[in-house]
Amino acid sequence: MKKKNLKTIAAALAMISILTFTAAGCGNKTDDGEELVTNVITQAPNGDAQTDENGETSAPTDEPQATETVLDADGNVVTDAQGEPVTQPAATSAPTDNNGGDIFAEITTKAAPVVDTSVDSSTRYAYNTLSDDEKALYDAILGAASNMSTRIFGAQNLDSAEWTKVFGLVYNQEPQLFWLNGRSVVGRLYYNEIDTDKIAAMQKEIDATVDSLVKEANSKSTTFDKLKVFHDYLVLNSTFEKSDEAGNYNQTIYNAFSGGTSKQGNIQCAGYAKAMQYLCDKVGIDCMVITGTNEKGTSHAWNKVKVEGEWYNLDATWDDPILSTPITNYLRYTFFLVPDEWINEKTHFNINTVSLKSGEKVTYYEPPKATATAQNYFIKNGYVYDNRADADKALKAELEKAASEGTVVAHIMVSSDSLYNEILDALKNDSAYRDELKGVNSKIKKIKDSSKESLRVIQLVIEY
Repeated sequence: MKKKNLKTIAAALAMISILTFTAAGCGNKTDDGEELVTNVITQAPNGDAQTDENGETSAPTDEPQATETVLDADGNVVTDAQGEPVTQPAATSAPTDNNGGDIFAEITTKAAPVVDTSVDSSTRYAYNTLSDDEKALYDAILGAASNMSTRIFGAQNLDSAEWTKVFGLVYNQEPQLFWLNGRSVVGRLYYNEIDTDKIAAMQKEIDATVDSLVKEANSKSTTFDKLKVFHDYLVLNSTFEKSDEAGNYNQTIYNAFSGGTSKQGNIQCAGYAKAMQYLCDKVGIDCMVITGTNEKGTSHAWNKVKVEGEWYNLDATWDDPILSTPITNYLRYTFFLVPDEWINEKTHFNINTVSLKSGEKVTYYEPPKATATAQNYFIKNGYVYDNRADADKALKAELEKAASEGTVVAHIMVSSDSLYNEILDALKNDSAYRDELKGVNSKIKKIKDSSKESLRVIQLVIEY
């Protein structure tokens, strides 16, 4: 583990909980569940003896301990069943280097989980936007999480914004750390699981699904087709999960992959985004997790991926409908490889920015610009139409194809706002036009409109 000097920061010990993701676009929810934490340097909260980093046991002390109040993802105080604030032992002083300066040092447990090391984290785009001091903290957090450590001395003197930025990057950009919990205190980490044997078993479940997907993807000759394999798996084998309880893996790759094809994995948008990055890591596709909000201000996460030398946005969450009863043949490509212009400040907002309870905004990093369109699903496949006759013909063909295959989505893209509005107006007000579309196949009983204006996508959902 690297140890690097940290600039002295004149700030009181602060605490923050990093933004986590839920709800229909993702959101956040207070978690009053039990914390799964290994505290290796202080007396346990229940007063029992505690093991230190050398495996030695020390008797509980009678001296009062300083405590920290635990906050949820929005910076609100977490309370127990009686409404009392949940607290925990405060961090102790940091060790110093030979010059008396703060250093990042870990207190580690003896056992470490099996960590996927298929990607050198120092090559990640987000990592290389950081300053040297921020990289040192990133390295320390990554190392601590990989070793099931709970304290990073030298970090407790950071203010909440500095900690939030770097912890948030590790939490979002390192999908292999599926046991790392999104809640944190400055200089301190929490885990969904601390039993390394269980973690190893969970990794085997992940590998069983991922290895199969990677094999399928590697049989494809283009990055576009590899990404389509990953996108289709996540859309068809995932169900959006709103719950955000302690120990819930719905923001991780575990829930995304552990069910295989036999059940739908319950994940939130962070789970979709991390799963996509994990798969891309496996086949050498440049990928990163992007965070932000929807138009209602609810938190969200998606990806940027590099295809044929250009960056694109890919949002598997929003290509997967949020339904009370999952439909396993509901596959759409609305947000499959789209440029910034189509979504930024239209459907996706506050790019890589999170607001702290203090009102301060933290920007994780500036993502690369996505300006290309050649690899967009509709453009690449020639599904873009510039006149009404061709658009109607294509839409009918898509409906016929979907009905014959038993799928539920028919969609095309048009080249102008005026054509988009013309077709949408007919879908809303022209019953003869709707009946004509339904009549292309006798299996079709009802057609619902779910078109996306900002992308000029005419999208119909079929009921049989």
